[in-house]
Amino acid sequence: MCSNNSQRAFALIKFFSKKDHYLNFISGTSLFRPPHYYRTCEDIGRGDRNESCLLYWNIKFGGNKPKFLKPDGTDLIGHKVESVLVYPASEPHDAWMQSWAVIGSHNDFEHSLEQMQQEFGCYFVLLPASKIKHYARLVEKTAKAQVSYGLVSYSNNPMGRSLTMKDSRYNYQKEFRFFAGQCSKGELQDKPLELPNLNSLLLEGQSLKFTSPNGIIKYCSAGYNSTVIVKP
Repeated sequence: MCSNNSQRAFALIKFFSKKDHYLNFISGTSLFRPPHYYRTCEDIGRGDRNESCLLYWNIKFGGNKPKFLKPDGTDLIGHKVESVLVYPASEPHDAWMQSWAVIGSHNDFEHSLEQMQQEFGCYFVLLPASKIKHYARLVEKTAKAQVSYGLVSYSNNPMGRSLTMKDSRYNYQKEFRFFAGQCSKGELQDKPLELPNLNSLLLEGQSLKFTSPNGIIKYCSAGYNSTVIVKP
């Protein structure tokens, strides 16, 4: 088990678009998904065609098929190819993963709040930073697989994309990931885990208050799509 910079978080927050998904989670059902799910997902914010890879193309999603040329100038990819996935040689496998967002002291999470609610849903749970290791151990014990976790980095360099680095346009998500085991690059099967006493690790707060350095205060509550903003 390994981590990086989790101490920079006050807490982690996970959003849910449906109430039953939220209720299932606090009842102990924790869902991990393979990166290929997000490559093929077309939901704004949630889907990322370049998730954990240098390039992904599929004929059913449209767009120009990438060209890879042989030394003689002919196309390496035949006309019948319907899907292309290019990934770093250093990551021959993917891992089932679960995404949270970091609420930190100076990471401007409050500026992303409304967009996060729009894209991921208005239901949420909170995991205090002090319980991150406990949660990871619980996942590891239940999954019977190695677990790692840490902050996601963001870059404009497409060659840097990996399980722990995304394109800069996603940096508003302040993402923190848990990884469980290994899976193939084309894996689409989810990994639901039944975690005993999961709810005991979570904070009970159903309403949040964020105060920006400029004095603007934002309030949000689980289950409500709107955010209340109070200006100084």
